[in-house]
Amino acid sequence: MPAMKYLRFYLDRECVVVPGWGKTKNTRGGCLGWTSADTSRNVGKLRQNAKLVNGTGGLLVVDIDPKNGGSLDLLRQRFPELPDTRTVSTVTPHPDGPGVHLIFTIPADVQVATNRGLGTGIDVPHSVLLPGSKVILGDGTERRYELIADIEPAPAPLALIAAVARGRREIVDQTSEDAVDVDDDGLAERLAQEFADAGAGERNAVYIKVAPMVIGLKGEEGADMLRQAYSGDDYDWLESALNSTLWKYEGVTPARTAAMPSRYVVDVLAMAEDQARFGSWPGRTGASDRKVMLAIIEACTARGAMTAPASVRTLALAIGLETKTAGKSVARLVELGHLFVVKIADDGTPEYAPIVGEMTTVLSKGIPLGIPALSEVWLSDGLGGRCSQVFDLVGVGCRRATTVVKAGGMGIDAARDALAALVEAGLVIRNGLDHHVASDAVEVADQLYKERGGLLRWVYLEERIRDERARPRGDEIAAAEAADDDRRRREEHDELMRQVGVL
Repeated sequence: MPAMKYLRFYLDRECVVVPGWGKTKNTRGGCLGWTSADTSRNVGKLRQNAKLVNGTGGLLVVDIDPKNGGSLDLLRQRFPELPDTRTVSTVTPHPDGPGVHLIFTIPADVQVATNRGLGTGIDVPHSVLLPGSKVILGDGTERRYELIADIEPAPAPLALIAAVARGRREIVDQTSEDAVDVDDDGLAERLAQEFADAGAGERNAVYIKVAPMVIGLKGEEGADMLRQAYSGDDYDWLESALNSTLWKYEGVTPARTAAMPSRYVVDVLAMAEDQARFGSWPGRTGASDRKVMLAIIEACTARGAMTAPASVRTLALAIGLETKTAGKSVARLVELGHLFVVKIADDGTPEYAPIVGEMTTVLSKGIPLGIPALSEVWLSDGLGGRCSQVFDLVGVGCRRATTVVKAGGMGIDAARDALAALVEAGLVIRNGLDHHVASDAVEVADQLYKERGGLLRWVYLEERIRDERARPRGDEIAAAEAADDDRRRREEHDELMRQVGVL
C-alpha cells in the first residue's frame, strides 16, 4: 500500500508533506521550506515515500522508540491524561515490538519545538514518514510504516502541548531600562541540528536560514556548533561562510530579540504551582515533598520551560532543607507520580518535569497575600513544618482546622499546631474558630525571618552546601591519587636511571 493511499488525510488538513528519498528515512533535496501550497502543487512527487513536517496542519506526532527505552507506559507516566489516538507503527525492530508514532491535534497557534525529548526514547521529530512508506534496513530487509489505529487524532492534553510548544521571540528596545537578555532555551541547538540534518543539496539554504540566529545567540561558540553539525566535505566553503556570518551577525540577535515562553507553558506551570501550593500533601513527609515540588516548578518558571535541571544540593538550598531530606523527597515525588525524570545529563544532574494532575482543593478566595511558599520566613523558629502550607490554605479560604485537614491531607494536631504558630507570629488572625491572613502579613514576615533566625539558618545552609560542592567527589579523589602515584613512579624511575648513568 503506497503512502498515496493515506495522503488525503494529511492534504485535507493542509499539512506540509514532502517527498522522501528512495526507500530510506531521508528527505528529498530541494523541498526545504515547502508550504502546504507547495505540497498541493507537487502531489505527484509524493507517490512513494512521503514525510509529514511535524506541527503543520494542526497535527503533532510523538515518536516512541523502544530501541532507546521508550514506551507508551513511560509517556503516560509523564502525561497521565494521554488519550488513545491515531497510531502508526514504525520500522525500527525491537523484541518488544516496533516503535510507534502517536498523532494528536493541537491548536493553530502552537509552534512545535521539534527534536525535543519528552523522556527516554520519546521525542518530537522534525518530520515523520507516512504510513505505507517503505524503508530498507541495514540488514537488507524491507519494512513498511503501517497504520495500526485508524481513528481520528485525539486532542493533545494541555500538559503535552506545553511540553512541545516553542516560545515566541519579541523585539526588545535595548536602550530602555526594561531591556532583557535573551535566554534561547535550546534554540541555537535546535537550529544547529536542523543544519546537521540537511542533505547535500540543502545545506546552503539551511545555513542561510539558521546561521545568523545561531551565531547571533552564541557567537564563536555558535560557529563551533555549526562546524560540529556540518556533514559535508567542503570545509573551505564552510569556513568562508562562518567568517562572513561572524562579521555580520555576532552579538546582533540578542540585542534585538528576547525569548518569551509559550502561553501554554505559563498556564500549565501556574496550574502546577496551584496544585502544589494548595493541594493535599499527606503523611509526615508531605510538607518537605511540597517544598521540593514548588522549588522545581519555580526553576521551570524561571527557565520558561516545562522542564528544569536540578541537583539535590540546588533543591536543598532553595527549600532550606538538608540535602539528604531533599533527596528522599525527590525520590518519593518520582515514585508517587508528581515528578518525571526527562533525562540525566552527563554530569549526573537530572532534568525534571512536574506532572500536572487533578486539583483537590477548590480555590475559593484567590492567592494569599504575597509571601512566597519558599520564603526564608518558613525557616524561622516556630514556623517550620506545615506552617507554609497552612498559611496558603488559610489564604484561599480554609478558615478552620477541620477544613485545613481535609484540603491539606494532614492530621488535626498538625493543622492546629500550625494555625497556633501562625497566630502567635502575627501572620494569621483568629476570630473564634475562623482564621484569616493578617493584612500586614508581608511586613510581619519581613521582620520575622530576621528576628527568628530564618535568614541566618539559610546562610548557614548555603555555606555548608558550598563547602560540599567544593569537596572532591570519590572519583575525583581516586583520579588525583592515581595521578600522584604515576608522578611518584616516574620520579623513582628517573632517579634510578640517573644512578646507573643512563640520565
